[in-house]
Amino acid sequence: MPEAVPTTTTTTTTATAVSNATTTFTEVGPALIPDLDTFPPTGEPKHAKLASWDFYRSIGSPQRVVAPMVDQSELPWRILSRRYGSDLVYTPMINAKLFVDENSKKKKVKYQEVNFNKEHGEEGSTDPIAALLSSEGEGEGSSTDSDRPLFVQFCSNDPATLLKAAQVVQDRCDAVDLNLGCPQHIARRGHYGSYLMEDWPLIFNLINTLHLNLKIPVTAKMRVYESVSKTIAYAKLLERAGAQIITVHGRTRNMKGHHTGLADWDKIRAVKEAVGVPVFANGNVLYPQDFHEALAATGADGVMSAEGNLYNPAIFMRALPEVASEMFPGAPGLPFPSIVRMAHEYLDIVSALKTPTQSSAIKAHLFRLSRPALEVHRDLRERLGKSRFDGSTTGDQRIVTYRAFVKELEKRLEKDVLDERWSKQPDPPLAGSVSYLTEAGKGGRPVYVPHWLAQPYFRPPLVTDDQQGEEKRARKERVAESKSAAGKGKDGGGVVVEGEKVVEGKGRGRSDSAERGGEEAVEKRAKLE
Repeated sequence: MPEAVPTTTTTTTTATAVSNATTTFTEVGPALIPDLDTFPPTGEPKHAKLASWDFYRSIGSPQRVVAPMVDQSELPWRILSRRYGSDLVYTPMINAKLFVDENSKKKKVKYQEVNFNKEHGEEGSTDPIAALLSSEGEGEGSSTDSDRPLFVQFCSNDPATLLKAAQVVQDRCDAVDLNLGCPQHIARRGHYGSYLMEDWPLIFNLINTLHLNLKIPVTAKMRVYESVSKTIAYAKLLERAGAQIITVHGRTRNMKGHHTGLADWDKIRAVKEAVGVPVFANGNVLYPQDFHEALAATGADGVMSAEGNLYNPAIFMRALPEVASEMFPGAPGLPFPSIVRMAHEYLDIVSALKTPTQSSAIKAHLFRLSRPALEVHRDLRERLGKSRFDGSTTGDQRIVTYRAFVKELEKRLEKDVLDERWSKQPDPPLAGSVSYLTEAGKGGRPVYVPHWLAQPYFRPPLVTDDQQGEEKRARKERVAESKSAAGKGKDGGGVVVEGEKVVEGKGRGRSDSAERGGEEAVEKRAKLE
């Protein structure tokens, strides 16, 4: 709920004018919030189209949503995600300026082909994609693959350019989404994404221009502020501008990388209770169960996943597998998909489509899917890194090196399954969720999932200066005690402390990084979307 703090009102003329209006600001504690009544009304669109809840229902009332991810939510991955439970998928973020760049026609054509290929008629197709009619998988999606429903996301800071780009794709998608959440430095340099959060008049113009002129609805994806009141006002601005669905990423702009932290579901709930359009919750979704917890905690109409989907594209399956299969060999105890089976299915889609897939996308997907296996078989990292997509040929010949990598990984993992070193039983209960790990894992490590199964990735946070100083002092004390008791080690001046070699001035090393990360994960945070 909004903070109960004193408010004052000031009047300022905006640098970026909305119909040359003067915007009034209200101070709520440390937050300066523009008064929405000083913005123009939403206005009537030129084209008749569904809005808000009618639009949401028309696309099947989607609840399981795959996020827009640069170079990652491309056509083959969208198809794979739908097969395993996703109701709605976004394209990767597209730069509107580059998409319609008239200064270089050749450059524009190439950028459009890579980011939204209309030539082959597969991206945004409402009909079954012919090339995939014989494709098989164990997913619960339709037996015929299409690319709808689909939202195309753009980033931009110019309403005219954004409109021009959106008009190129409006006949091949269900909505156009405005990226207001990207926190990366490239967004700061380009002045888009979350770096528009200080310029509400510009944001209003961007969304309102699409709302008034497109044949299809406009939606928006935002981040939250530190202030709940400002977050609510911001969401209401997006709604007033014409956004028909709002996705709320429950992190602030500064929460990224090692500083990511957990998304604030309470702020998402506050937005949901304040606006009248459907709301998607984004953040803290790593396990299938997290979907249900996110819905309950936020009251949102749908849940969006980014990294959770990349590490396990079956994260949104409605019914977890009850019997073991090639895709789910650990079911029902471990309902995580086989890395190699999922990788093969993804490559099957890539090879079958006419639309070429960027090698960078294929490589990134295989690295993420295979992450736990590559922690064990590290020599295969280089092999995957050197793999290439051959656009000069067709079918499986285009991905020969990628397929060879997966086959080699498959051989090794088949041996690992039989190796007693990896035969330890998983800790109960089987999969749990982030909340379960936080509670049950405090006394030990998270649930064990074998490295041949696709699984969430827990990334340790940045160590604070105080923690570093404390660890250094403790390490020096242990080293001194060891030297005193046993003398200096022979190998480069190192000594063994608690089973680990410590080299003076170089810190500690540990071979079992997975074990280390497992113990720390529950007390730290998962790098999420």
